[in-house]
Amino acid sequence: MTTTWVITAMLLYHGVEKPIITDYLVKSFDTKFDCLDYVWDNKVDMIDGLLEVHREVDGVKLRTFAFYCENRFVELEEV
Repeated sequence: MTTTWVITAMLLYHGVEKPIITDYLVKSFDTKFDCLDYVWDNKVDMIDGLLEVHREVDGVKLRTFAFYCENRFVELEEV
């Protein structure tokens, strides 16, 4: 088992109590620093993509969002 880092977006919609969590699976990273660095360098493109897909869901508009880096444990297959 190994650890990898992915970008996660937390989305909060008007009138919805709990946020929706979605993974931004364009890339994965070996370290949290690499993940945070990618977010810093690519935030505008990431926001454009996020708004294109998640600006409105079932007629409910996105109120706010946040990107964060989250570690995941991944099972490696034996070669």
